[in-house]
Amino acid sequence: MSDVKGDNYTKFDSPTMRALLGAEWKGKVRAIYDTYECASLAAGSTIKVGKLRKDEVFLTGWVIADDLSSAGTLALGDGTTADKYLAATVFTTAGQVTQAAAIGGVGDKATADKDIILTTATEEMIGTIKVVLLIAAPN
Repeated sequence: MSDVKGDNYTKFDSPTMRALLGAEWKGKVRAIYDTYECASLAAGSTIKVGKLRKDEVFLTGWVIADDLSSAGTLALGDGTTADKYLAATVFTTAGQVTQAAAIGGVGDKATADKDIILTTATEEMIGTIKVVLLIAAPN
């Protein structure tokens, strides 16, 4: 049996680093909510649904949608990596809720302001998309 500390807990445990952590330790959690109504939205389209400001940290989020198509996918990312927060996921069940918690995106700290973007793929979509994001902001 081991008794270990997480990366940020280790930093917090050091009095010098505690002040430098910012949003990673006891930051303020903020919610971003957005909705978009698709009316024949073409595959390859992008929908800006939020913004991660400099020094904010992406925690998690959820994409909730109608049955959008028979095979259309949604991915959630930033301007650099289309699926940083949610890998391409098919939304074929009305009311489907999918968590945006990709391992490379949870804990992503912005070094500059960046948009959070849904990207469509495979085929055109019709229906409602809702997004809820949790962001940690510095104190």
